[in-house]
Amino acid sequence: MVDTPAPIERPPLRDLILRKGKRTIVGADPQGLIRGFFAANSSVTIIVLALIMIFLLKEGAGFLGTYKHELEIYRRAGLEFCDIVDRPLSEQQELSSKLRRAVTTSVDPIIQGVRARRDAAFLLKREVEEQTKLAREPLAAALEKEPAPAATELDPLRQQVAAATQQAAAKMNVPDVFTADEAKRLRDEFAKLTPEVSDLPPMLMELSAAFTVKDKEAKQKFGPLVDASDELEEAPEELRGVLDELKEEVLATKEAATTHFTLEEGRQKLLKAASKAKDPQEKEDLIKEADASKTDEPNYEESIKPVLERREELIGKVVAYAAAADAAAVNLPKEGGTAEATQLLTEVRAALPLHAKALRDGVESLRTWKQDKPVSIFTVIGAFFFGTSWLTNSSWQDFFGFVPLLVGSVVIALIAIVIATPLSVAAAIYTNQFASDREKEIIKPVIEFIQAIPSVVLGFIGISLVGDLIKEISEVPWLGWLPGFPIQERLNMFNAGCLLALMAVPTMFSLAEDALNNVPQAYIDASDALGATKLQTVFRVIVPAGLSGIAAAILLGLGRVIGETMVVLLVAGNRIAIPDFSGGPGVIFQPAHTLTGIIAQELGEVSRGSAHWQALFMVGIVLFVISLAVNGCARAVVRRFELPKA
Repeated sequence: MVDTPAPIERPPLRDLILRKGKRTIVGADPQGLIRGFFAANSSVTIIVLALIMIFLLKEGAGFLGTYKHELEIYRRAGLEFCDIVDRPLSEQQELSSKLRRAVTTSVDPIIQGVRARRDAAFLLKREVEEQTKLAREPLAAALEKEPAPAATELDPLRQQVAAATQQAAAKMNVPDVFTADEAKRLRDEFAKLTPEVSDLPPMLMELSAAFTVKDKEAKQKFGPLVDASDELEEAPEELRGVLDELKEEVLATKEAATTHFTLEEGRQKLLKAASKAKDPQEKEDLIKEADASKTDEPNYEESIKPVLERREELIGKVVAYAAAADAAAVNLPKEGGTAEATQLLTEVRAALPLHAKALRDGVESLRTWKQDKPVSIFTVIGAFFFGTSWLTNSSWQDFFGFVPLLVGSVVIALIAIVIATPLSVAAAIYTNQFASDREKEIIKPVIEFIQAIPSVVLGFIGISLVGDLIKEISEVPWLGWLPGFPIQERLNMFNAGCLLALMAVPTMFSLAEDALNNVPQAYIDASDALGATKLQTVFRVIVPAGLSGIAAAILLGLGRVIGETMVVLLVAGNRIAIPDFSGGPGVIFQPAHTLTGIIAQELGEVSRGSAHWQALFMVGIVLFVISLAVNGCARAVVRRFELPKA
């Protein structure tokens, strides 16, 4: 018998790794090296976070100073003086537009029949001319020659045009708005179209005359409304004339100031380079170039005098226009020809007194305005954090008020969270507590796969599918009672919110399910011991116990959607304005812009170091702080309501 060797006994792997010995690597303890390696990797995130903060602060730190300088020029050049009137006056265009729409919707039911016939006839004429274009062009070119060609040269061209025109007129598809006799007459007249005759065919002239008569009749029926629309449109003409002349004066001063400071900045760079130059010739050339670019700062006191001399004239025009606006509100008809026209008239009647009051309030500001009033740093901070206008690349003045962007981001994020929360939490509860193993193998990968879809692809889906679908649903007649229906813009905040909700579901689902998994088994066993059913255990024990984790999942989902860029840039509509909340819940169907979208859209188009560049980085800093705050709140909720360890 052959003796088998006894197996070699080895210590467990854990002992091999953790045993203390005297072995060293380059004089260091291996365990210390391993701990240091993992500690270094874990600290990378902290370093990256610190670098991001430093970079954002470095690029955005000079914004307040730069914007302060721009606002000082804005005031000293006199642009602020003109804006006291121009801002409220800009509302007049919107009010006039509403009145024109009221006129159109009132008149349309009367004239739409004759207008449809006229437009259809002109469209048929253009189609015939397009179809015979190849035949008409040689004849038209020949007719323009000097001296005129002989008849023998023109006759073949005329015959060619006549044949092509007769063929096109015969194939013409005449719409049902014309009778059979009228269709035959149109074909006969259009068959005679030629470049040699510029007059309209007789039937087209008759249709145009019929439309003119009907249009005049309709406008006479709604004469007070038409007159009110014309009066409101013409009322500010004198005021605009004076204001435009003053704006030309102050804009010239601003352009001179901008040119001066741009050249002065370049001059300082040249002098700095000259101070560092070692070659005497190079230094001398740089100094000469700097001296050549030297300019004098505009004399703001002298340049503003012509403007202030016309202050009382401007105030008189403002008062006169405000009185005209009040009179228009009184004389405005109470009803239009349609329900839409009546609604527009109601809106204009309510807005006109406020419009006139805003202009009168500006009169006192015009009288007390001072060019030399200093611009404080608090004014600059307020202009950014509480400004309602984000206007860039303007020939007048750039403004960086980020309130419209913040409101757009918040509304879209709330829409997304409201949609995503029930979907993700319900899916987490079902998957964790009720689904079979086979169902879990299907549900979890599918939900997690959503996270792998590129956001730009979701944006394409929003543009080509979701937006059109929402718009078509909103046009269903029996859904017209819903706020905001039918919607006007297919790219809007609701569209963006739906897609962001889809993107947030995987994150919220995974975190919510982890929260349910972390509920101590003792809670479940105690509920079962008390005779509770499965549903009672889930909804009265497990879900309440995991509520803090679910809340943290919702907050982290909020942070996820606030920071999303591509989807909102593609489908939110990108209108930089505070949404009109007067329409109630229907506000969600309005377009908007967001903090992330404005950065992605404009950062690549601005010059580095400009006020616009720095403003975008300030928006990035605010966005960064919001994301940190949301994540900090999520962690605080988890720590505050953390369950005791089992």
